[in-house]
Amino acid sequence: MEGRLRKDKLSEDEVRERLAAVDAYEASGLSGEAFAQTRGISYLDLRGWASHAPRWRARLAGQAYTGTGRAVPAFVKVQPSEASAGTGCARIVCEAGARRVQVDWPVSAAAECAQWLRAWLG
Repeated sequence: MEGRLRKDKLSEDEVRERLAAVDAYEASGLSGEAFAQTRGISYLDLRGWASHAPRWRARLAGQAYTGTGRAVPAFVKVQPSEASAGTGCARIVCEAGARRVQVDWPVSAAAECAQWLRAWLG
C-alpha cells in the first residue's frame, strides 16, 4: 500500500487491499488516527480510502456509482406556462426618508419597466 496514485488508476488488487483496510478499520472500533498508526499508513490516506470505498465497491461489482454521499442542491429548470408568464407583477418599493413609493408592474412588460425606471431615476 505504498505510494500515492490517483484513485481511478488503481489496479483491482490495490482497490481490494484498500477496501480490506477500510473494512478492518470500521470493524476495529479505533479512531482513524489510531488505526492508521497501528497499520503504518497515513491517516489522510485511510480517510480518503474510506470516502472512495462506495465507488470502488460499485466498480468491483460492475455497477455504476450514482451516490454522492452528500446532499447536493440540484438546479431544476422550469418552463413557465404562457398563462402564468403574462399574469404576474413585479413590485418595486423605494423609500427615501418619510417618502415611500410602491410600483406594481406587469412582468410581461419588463422592458418598459426598465425604460421607465431609467428615465425616472435620471
